[in-house]
Amino acid sequence: MVGKKHCLLCLLLLFGFFCTFLSLIVPAVAENGEVLSVSLPETVKGYTPCKITVCSPAAGEAVLRLYDALDNLWLTRRDTLSEGENKLPWDGLGTHGERLLAGPYHFQVTLETTDGRELTGSASFQINATTPTLVYALPSSDILYLDHGERWFVEVYVSAECLVAMEVRNSAGKKIFSRDTTISDPDGDVIRWSGAINDLKKAPAGEYTVRLYSKLNPSYDFTFPLTLTETSPPDPAVETTGPVIPERGMTDAEIWKIMMKPSVVIDGNGSFLRFQLYTRMNSSSRKTGSLRCATQGLEILGVEGNWAQVRAWSHDGGKEVTGYIQLRKLTVCSPNPHYGILIDKRAQTLTVYEEGVPIGTVPVSTGLATKGNAYRETPAGAFLTDVHIGASFAQDGWRYDYPLRYDAGNIIHSTGFKRIGRVRDYSKNLELLGQKASHGCVRVSPFLTGDSPINMYWLWIHLPYHTRVIILND
Repeated sequence: MVGKKHCLLCLLLLFGFFCTFLSLIVPAVAENGEVLSVSLPETVKGYTPCKITVCSPAAGEAVLRLYDALDNLWLTRRDTLSEGENKLPWDGLGTHGERLLAGPYHFQVTLETTDGRELTGSASFQINATTPTLVYALPSSDILYLDHGERWFVEVYVSAECLVAMEVRNSAGKKIFSRDTTISDPDGDVIRWSGAINDLKKAPAGEYTVRLYSKLNPSYDFTFPLTLTETSPPDPAVETTGPVIPERGMTDAEIWKIMMKPSVVIDGNGSFLRFQLYTRMNSSSRKTGSLRCATQGLEILGVEGNWAQVRAWSHDGGKEVTGYIQLRKLTVCSPNPHYGILIDKRAQTLTVYEEGVPIGTVPVSTGLATKGNAYRETPAGAFLTDVHIGASFAQDGWRYDYPLRYDAGNIIHSTGFKRIGRVRDYSKNLELLGQKASHGCVRVSPFLTGDSPINMYWLWIHLPYHTRVIILND
């Protein structure tokens, strides 16, 4: 039965390919005989300039929609057309610059002419390969402390192996440092700079600009300011924090204030390590729950001697627990000041805050706990994102794109898909957005939803190391 269903789906796909091929060779003809002709190169490469040619019998406003063979919408753009031939530049990418999977696609063009008529046309083509390009460059901090320069880095990801250039210029625009690094790891990499100009000299404290780009495709570059400071501040003491997650009904300003609080986390070299809480200030006493290190924020209820009383959500079933942990195991981290994520398990939504202002909300699927699988509940709490972990991963026959780790095994990632030939089928998991469905991770659509400008790719290329993630319990 499974084989028959798969063959039927393949036949439907072949029929779709045939129909879109016909649309390429047979332009749309209006009732009055007017033709809107659309064409592209037979093969398009990602991150590579090409032209969409639209020959129009009249001027007007056009909407161009890019679909794959399963009619997944990857791009919507608007262009003003003049009468005659129009050459529209395109780089073979999706809504937020997503690299598109190799395979068949088609543009559907709808033109509203200046006198109110509607004309349509379409063109089919293939996307194959990509020009090696720097996809993102995310600094770990806006400040580099020269006495601990080894802590600063830039996360980078490339579409294919290439040489990535890094240039640092001072406030006068003079280049004071440059380095070329071959990036070949398919999961991305980090480029470090300690502030040294050469083996003997460090750059003076001040304001700088950093630019990174692929030597093979320098037009896709990333530039950001960087402050160099001589001395890092002393490590803050672990003390009572007050609430670390907001209450429902708080204003955006109140939510942002809590998001920007420093995080008390368990110090450790790996976010997968688990540490126990105890009922008393004694490691021989009964355990109350298990917590992750490095990225899970703790609410400090009090400090007594060498112990801290903390509250958090345990990884053993996602329940809120209170207990004691040794003070020496704790450290304080500051969140990245630019973005924050608020996930509401009751509403099954994710909201992005930028500089304190909500800029978009999208539906999600958090963990669905079942009998015998309580660990699938997505724990509530305050977290920090870890370093990026690549562009995709596979699990239980599904592939998930753009993972962002925030809590050891729990990740924010795109809804899963299965490959049907050269096309991605997201339909099953897309239908579940807005309700619990995952094994503990947080699923987000790869497509735009409603009026929100956010999709999973946007999160992946914008959210830097130690972005605050707050998950409200339901």
